[in-house]
Amino acid sequence: MNFILEIGTEELPLQDMKNSLRQLPSLAEKMLTGNEIPFKRILSFATPRRIVLFIKGITERQRDKLIEKSGPPRDISFDQDGKPTKAAQGFARSQKVKVSQLVIKHLGKKEVICAVRKEKGMKTSSILKKRLPELISSLSFKQPMRWGETELSFSRPIRWFLALLDEKTIKFKIEKLNSSNLTYGHYFLSPGPFPVKNPVDYFNTLQKNFVILEPELRIAIIEKELEKLTPPHPTPPPQVGRERERGVKFNQNLIAEAGNIVEYPALLLCTMEKKYLKILPGKVIESAIKRLKGIPLRDERENLLPSFVIITNGTKNERIKNSYEKVLRAKLADGEFFYREDLKKPFAEYGDDIKKIIFHNQLGTTFDKVQRIEKLATKIGRDLDLKEIESLKRGALLCKNDLATRMVREFPELQGFIGGCYSSLSGENKLTSLIVEEHYLPRFPGDALPAKKETIAVGIADRLITICGYFIVGIDLSGSSDPYGIRRLANGFIELIWKKQLKLNLHNLLEKTVALFPSAPALTYQNLVDFFRQRLNLLLAMTGIPADIRAAVLIDFNDLDAIRKKSEAIKRWKKTPSSSASLVAFSRVANILKQAKKRVIESVPFKEKLLKEEAEKKLFSHYQNCSSRAYSRAAKQALQLQSDYFSMLKKFEELKPSIDSFFDNILVMDKNVTLRNNRLALLSLINREFLKLADFSKIEITDEKK
Repeated sequence: MNFILEIGTEELPLQDMKNSLRQLPSLAEKMLTGNEIPFKRILSFATPRRIVLFIKGITERQRDKLIEKSGPPRDISFDQDGKPTKAAQGFARSQKVKVSQLVIKHLGKKEVICAVRKEKGMKTSSILKKRLPELISSLSFKQPMRWGETELSFSRPIRWFLALLDEKTIKFKIEKLNSSNLTYGHYFLSPGPFPVKNPVDYFNTLQKNFVILEPELRIAIIEKELEKLTPPHPTPPPQVGRERERGVKFNQNLIAEAGNIVEYPALLLCTMEKKYLKILPGKVIESAIKRLKGIPLRDERENLLPSFVIITNGTKNERIKNSYEKVLRAKLADGEFFYREDLKKPFAEYGDDIKKIIFHNQLGTTFDKVQRIEKLATKIGRDLDLKEIESLKRGALLCKNDLATRMVREFPELQGFIGGCYSSLSGENKLTSLIVEEHYLPRFPGDALPAKKETIAVGIADRLITICGYFIVGIDLSGSSDPYGIRRLANGFIELIWKKQLKLNLHNLLEKTVALFPSAPALTYQNLVDFFRQRLNLLLAMTGIPADIRAAVLIDFNDLDAIRKKSEAIKRWKKTPSSSASLVAFSRVANILKQAKKRVIESVPFKEKLLKEEAEKKLFSHYQNCSSRAYSRAAKQALQLQSDYFSMLKKFEELKPSIDSFFDNILVMDKNVTLRNNRLALLSLINREFLKLADFSKIEITDEKK
């Protein structure tokens, strides 16, 4: 048997469609498994006007259940001759079974009689009738709404329900809306309603009535039609020996988005005036087209074409085409005006205008923020030993000037790009313009990274100043809310460090940042440290680092780049056969030192001359060898690579036999206080070397047999 549920709605936002596609299969699976209903496969679909659940291979009934009820003790239920007493007969009667069907079972130390009966599973249709309203109500959305006099909240008003189990309509009611076997076609081309015979017929009915349910199919149709397009533009002749590429190029992400906002895609090829390609930067034109939900087109050489595509919901005619072209023409005319007006004064002079833009009422203006960015970026540049410090300073001072331009006020998504463009046109050097343009990167996970370290320095300074400022004014980061994007900024900062393998001292950076805010509360620095520890822990988890390794390496996270490399090296090392036994030895060292700390045993400097026993002398000798090899000048330089941390771990393994021999033959907590303290001092030396990598006592020891 197959089952189909359709929730018909008014136009759904794209994000709510995506959320429903993620939620519905798991909610349906939970409903079915919780009610003992077997099935083969669950699929979900969504268009702007409907959310659909399809369950393949669902059974007609629940699984049958074996019900076992315990009754009175055996000695009460049967007499000495083994005949049932009134107690047994009454119990059998209450359970609707024969006395001969009763069985004896052990319940603790007693023997009792039990009635075991088979209870036939309920019909799936009966269960669905009861559970479907709960399933629909459990779908959650970021900004749900109510409509009319209903109590139900949903993404958008619900207009119909279709529910079919094979050819049977599952009748249920939510508020005043009843389910049926009726669906609706395309809003304009074939509205309906249309009766549906069964779940398989449902898909055919929609397709006949201009609704393509599968988003992949809608996207494939758009791509196929795009490949047929040949916009009127001159194509340069192919180079000798090279075949000319054909067709146009387009952004795949925009295709996917367009495929999700229509039920029956139709393409309109629109044109724009070629003059704008010479007047305006390409990204301004692209941004204007994207605001119309259009798709900019490029030729095989990545040149923007004077054409764009609009995806309509099944209808296309000259009137619609002309309307889109008219709207774009107006936007580009505005863009041309803003562009010309903005360039009437040098880009640097916009620094006076950002003095009027409030960054935060407790933190001052954007100009105040820029002053802090410039100071911190300069310090970061010196920490990274960068040569172009003057260009770095200049780029930092200009990095927010474009916020005062008309163009960015109209197209805020172009901040950074417009600044870089205007900076270059105002005669600033190439590096300064690049800093202004790219210091926002990466804007999201997987985004492009800045090309120059000078840009990275400004980007890091910008993020840290913003994060620190919000901490100072007491922005609440409890729960999942992040209205100011503070977590996103921190993630971008860490990603820059990791991807570019930068050697920066986090605690030092945070101290320098806090120092730029004279009125910062005393706890600001510690709050920032705790915040970045949480961010690191989460990002390491997202890269597949287990919890025990994260806890072991995060005892010291000054060097963010080293944290990631250490984590990956330890994860790799734990898979080796020798790691478990070595971890036992390493943990013994850490654990006995923790015991000594609890007993408040005095820490003293280690003295080699106090070594008496052969085992402790041997351990110290091996420690010296491993330490000098692991931390020689060449090794320190090589630690930039993850594989070297792995090599350090393998070198530490050489200490295992000596550590085992030490604990097997030496009484660390000797009555002689001098010997005891010196042995603890030796173990402290070894543990300090271990802690340069991790706290091994926090790492779980896996069974070698597994």
